[in-house]
Amino acid sequence: MKTEDKNNVPRVRIAVLGNINVGKSALTVRYLTRRFIGEYRSNTDLLYRQTISLDSGLLDVEIVDISVEGEADFPLEQIQWADACLIVYSITDKSSFDYATKSLAELKSLQNAPFAYLIGNKADLDHLRAVSESEGAKLAASYGIGFCEVSVAENSPALYKAFERILIESRARPVKQRKFSVSKMIGTLIGSSASKPIQITQGTVVPCHKGDLHKSRVLKRRQAFAATISL
Repeated sequence: MKTEDKNNVPRVRIAVLGNINVGKSALTVRYLTRRFIGEYRSNTDLLYRQTISLDSGLLDVEIVDISVEGEADFPLEQIQWADACLIVYSITDKSSFDYATKSLAELKSLQNAPFAYLIGNKADLDHLRAVSESEGAKLAASYGIGFCEVSVAENSPALYKAFERILIESRARPVKQRKFSVSKMIGTLIGSSASKPIQITQGTVVPCHKGDLHKSRVLKRRQAFAATISL
């Protein structure tokens, strides 16, 4: 967790990781805007920035929605950048659960690994279930992390509780030394207000191409970046 010197507002950085078609973008947008965007696919890593209000005060939040290219793809540098990692799978897709399992093993092997939380999405599609809730709970318990099943399409309260937990836990951890920063990336406004439990006051979203991530190990705008998008 980082504190910005110029305004003394603590900052928490979150990486959202999961296989394709698990609903990472929909989950992130649902949390930040309380809107559901349906199925959404991107071949870029998307950076979202928000200032939120917790009981303990304001908090700057940066969320990287990571675009993975395949089951063997583990985005090490984005994970090292983050204070916390939300690992998402679909309860209707066993291969996405397998990817989550592999990702947690990768996380465990890292020194100074980010705080992690496991989410099983698409709980509204129980009739298509391929991963039992007990399997998800058992996997999370084996790594000593939190777990819940949610339906982003139905605005599950558990989603907001999961984000709130990782924000509180990350804020309590010592400041993490990073090899690169995205703090200067600016995009377009994606939300101006929200309801309980966490209020969103302002924010931005920036698309960042994976190929640009990091000869200098700094996330920044370059010619290969897509144009800034607005949700």
